[in-house]
Amino acid sequence: MPSKYQPQLSCWREDLYKGIYTTKLHLSNNKKLRFVNDDYCEFSRRLAGMNFYLRWILCLMLLFGVITSLFGVLFGLYFIIYSLGETSLSVLIGTTGLFTLYFFLQVILNLFYAPDDCPIRLNRKTGKIYVYEHLILYTGTWKFLKNSPFKAKTITIKEFDWADIQGVVTCVSAPIAKGGVIRNYRLECVVCEPNTTYVIDHFLLVMSSILNYDEWMWINSYMAFSDENLDKKLKPEDEFSWPIKVNWPEEIDKKSKASSLEEYQRIDDEYKKN
Repeated sequence: MPSKYQPQLSCWREDLYKGIYTTKLHLSNNKKLRFVNDDYCEFSRRLAGMNFYLRWILCLMLLFGVITSLFGVLFGLYFIIYSLGETSLSVLIGTTGLFTLYFFLQVILNLFYAPDDCPIRLNRKTGKIYVYEHLILYTGTWKFLKNSPFKAKTITIKEFDWADIQGVVTCVSAPIAKGGVIRNYRLECVVCEPNTTYVIDHFLLVMSSILNYDEWMWINSYMAFSDENLDKKLKPEDEFSWPIKVNWPEEIDKKSKASSLEEYQRIDDEYKKN
């Protein structure tokens, strides 16, 4: 049975229930909660690859890949210029090297310039959510490859109405050499046109090798003002962090912290005048 939210996301697995899940069981935030009060909360969406040391190791490995690919391109050009009899081989080497170089540049620049986190804010008093987007979250997807690597510094802030958000799970499976299958689960939020199931946008909430719905259940209960069994322990601060910090624009920062729709509208009017 397909998803009721169309167009359906690639590798869709299931649609999720939206609402209060339980008031009897402890609802974990999986150590993803960055901040919470009665007005809004902020969740981390940091990926495992965004760890300080791992990121530097990946950068060095990918830099080696860039240099190797560059030599492949130059080697192909050399054959084209000096060995016309080997044109087909040289074109193959040069083209492969060029595409490999593009891939490595894409990954290394995004790893290097990505912020230390890409959080999401949810304001239950205004019913608005704010998504801090960077391309690094979509590594391994077509969306990642089709963008220019030189836009690695680009940060996009998206604002949505919580009423238009629904949850789905997608899953990618791959066999491993020793037998068995490795799975990657993505809990994603689809954005629908108001009062419809037509999807106009989507964003990643959490990615894991284990299927669980903890963050989705926690957020649903929080947005419904059902706080009784919510784990409100904040995400531990890392001893080391990446130099590029999360920087919410002033207008978005104020709107996302508003205590009412009236205050939100006042802030919106203020910035429109300016």
